[in-house]
Amino acid sequence: MLKVSDLWPALCYLLQWHYQHLIFDESGPFIIRQHAVALLALIGPGLQRDAVCSRGDASSFGEKLFACCSKWFTAAERNGANEFSQKILLAGCLWMVGRARTAVGMEAYRTLRAKYLAPFVRSSRFREIIQTISSSSLLLTHFEDRSQYGIESLPTLGAVQVRRNQTVPTLIVTSSYPVFLLHALLHLTGQKKEELEEVDTRLREDIFGSASPHRSYLEAVCRRTRNAEQQQSLIGNWFVQTIEQRYLLDVLEFGLVDSPALESEKSAVRSCRLQLAFFLTFSLSEAFYPALVKLFDDTIFKLDYYGCRAAELAVTGADMQRWKFNYKLLTQRAIQNEVNLAPARAGLTAAEWKTPLLRRTWPYSPLYLLVEKLEKGPAHRLEQLTETAIIGSGLRFSELLERAGGMAIASPTERLMYLMAAFLGPDSKFLEPDLSALIERRLAELRTFAGKEAGQRKEVFEFETAKMENRKSYYGLYQLALDTFQSSSYGHGGFGCLLMVPLAQRYDVRWRNMVWSEYVAVLRFITCGERELFGELEEYLEPAETDIVLLRSYGQALNSNLLRPGSIPHRVANHHVQAYRSKVKVMPEQEQQQDNGSSSSSSR
Repeated sequence: MLKVSDLWPALCYLLQWHYQHLIFDESGPFIIRQHAVALLALIGPGLQRDAVCSRGDASSFGEKLFACCSKWFTAAERNGANEFSQKILLAGCLWMVGRARTAVGMEAYRTLRAKYLAPFVRSSRFREIIQTISSSSLLLTHFEDRSQYGIESLPTLGAVQVRRNQTVPTLIVTSSYPVFLLHALLHLTGQKKEELEEVDTRLREDIFGSASPHRSYLEAVCRRTRNAEQQQSLIGNWFVQTIEQRYLLDVLEFGLVDSPALESEKSAVRSCRLQLAFFLTFSLSEAFYPALVKLFDDTIFKLDYYGCRAAELAVTGADMQRWKFNYKLLTQRAIQNEVNLAPARAGLTAAEWKTPLLRRTWPYSPLYLLVEKLEKGPAHRLEQLTETAIIGSGLRFSELLERAGGMAIASPTERLMYLMAAFLGPDSKFLEPDLSALIERRLAELRTFAGKEAGQRKEVFEFETAKMENRKSYYGLYQLALDTFQSSSYGHGGFGCLLMVPLAQRYDVRWRNMVWSEYVAVLRFITCGERELFGELEEYLEPAETDIVLLRSYGQALNSNLLRPGSIPHRVANHHVQAYRSKVKVMPEQEQQQDNGSSSSSSR
């Protein structure tokens, strides 16, 4: 069987040719540098694989490799590495060194590290290279829809994109993109702490420490978790998936955010790791399912990362294990291709990368099962999850993430919809004391948030555009809730206050017309008080209603005794009817009768 070592004479000749003829400076041919990268990619694994049987030959051949690396890192330290192929070549050297250091010998590696690598990463040239990590990031850069420029999408992997304020498409990976180089440095210095030498530890701190632009980059990624608004990033792009998201997975794997310099920084470090892990959970496609499971096991459902917040919310390790099981079931349910369930897959094919496996709102997603159960029957429900488990997982775990990590998992309208879904279960488990208290607590949080937003004159809820799980519109869910409320609300105040939200005067009159004309019987069972409303009672009373059809519905409901005296719906209807009477001195019904009488007289 042919071994890589059998090819060493030819490879050695090619390597010697590159040592003599490759021009590392930007003025040199980039195609030659790319060829050298391909050569290194071939040699590195071969050295590692043949290390045991050919230690002597590998060592002598490794010396030539290290000589090339020394020459090119010296050139990079002197003149920089601004061109993309220069960075790729340096990264290829580092990957090769990491694979070959056992075969070549640690002494040769230490020499290379001390004389060439350390001076380079501590130089101003290296600082210039990594300074652009945030501005050139594939995750943080704003990309615009190419269709608005009349350029039809090509059947590619997304290599060509349009950036903000550009009209000409450019390559998604710019010449200043440093992640390839940083990824190689991370692997070279990223073993377990007990395996690192002191020099490696210092080198790692110089590259990735708190004073490095890399820290600012991680913080910028974390900020993406604190705003629930849609960001214009290419989460489903093949290059983003295979380059930058893999890099962030390794950042977490090698513990770059787990080493606070001061005791006081521990809480911030925990939050940073939690936010990074959460960001990746709604960014990865199903091709990364094994990595997603590892994020669940190592970070998301690990109680240590939630600090005192877990104790405040009475969350235990048993709770976390139970929730992890529930969410793994939901994740497996979302997978379209069973091939992706395998922990390890041979080959270079990615089965799916365009669509994230989980939505950003996945901590709330169990509650959507109650909607599916109501609409489609028990065949569409995960039988392993009871109604109690669904409500507990969806509301308690999301609460823990939001409080401990400071993350915005869902928009206010989405949170409102998920809370509404908690009341749609077939067994009315929301009446149980523990779950009722949990729902009331989550309602109070949303009520407080909505009050602050309204105080800043911001529109809190977007009923026209919001969709639950990108499938169920607010209109459809609201109708389901109205139907369920009439049959099984048992006068629950929290359920009633959710139904009252779109009936405030600031929202489209069609919501009020729908309820007061088609679901007026529901209003008799609404028992919530003023303090339970989203906003002040004044928001339901002012400005005075002017829609004649709605005013007639108010009058009919009052005259038919369909409303409980003193209830919020009764007070709202009575206020608007009285306001209309004081304005025009006649009720809409009387006005219609007068119009009919006039018509009859005219016909005679």
